[in-house]
Amino acid sequence: MGEPNFIVITGATSDTNDRAGLIGAMGDFAQECKDNGAMRITYGSVLSGKHPNALIFIQFFESLAGFENVMKAIPNSKPYGSMIKDHATKPFVRNVMQSKAIPFEPTLSPMPNYLVLTRARPKTLNEAELINLLSSTTSTFKEHGAQTLRFGHTVTGNDIGTYLLGVTYPSMAAIEATYTDLATNQAFAKLSAGIDVDMRSIVRIAGIL
Repeated sequence: MGEPNFIVITGATSDTNDRAGLIGAMGDFAQECKDNGAMRITYGSVLSGKHPNALIFIQFFESLAGFENVMKAIPNSKPYGSMIKDHATKPFVRNVMQSKAIPFEPTLSPMPNYLVLTRARPKTLNEAELINLLSSTTSTFKEHGAQTLRFGHTVTGNDIGTYLLGVTYPSMAAIEATYTDLATNQAFAKLSAGIDVDMRSIVRIAGIL
């Protein structure tokens, strides 16, 4: 299996009193998405940052044809119907991003527990400079326990033109250690000076397929 070229992130709210049932339905829907063309799915809920308690559902695709197949399957999906009808789930955003290659060796076993999403808009840096500076910091992320690292450019949905960095971790301590070390990283300082960050959220991962 190759590398994903597109990443689709859906955010939703839910008024359910059965959170466990909702997460179970998300897992069943994730399997359906994988059966219909998604390469991988990560799902969970926001702990801090924008939209606390919101649901996050992230799909990775080799091409947008896979995304099209998933969208075609939704009307007949029982798990998706359960999320909407039984658990009062209301999607409020669905963004499509084009994945940008950043060298990083992923570790998915054991399953990471947290995902940090950072969204930014370029201020003085072009895309090549962004990628070069971010690539220079990946050893710091890896050293402190980061398990996966993905970078994408928003092409449809809300916040078109922004970039999103998603990094998974085994623990909050690993997140803390990473950002403590990045504070003295020269490449990270140059990167931070050249962008406007308007979101950094921590997601509790419920499942990865």
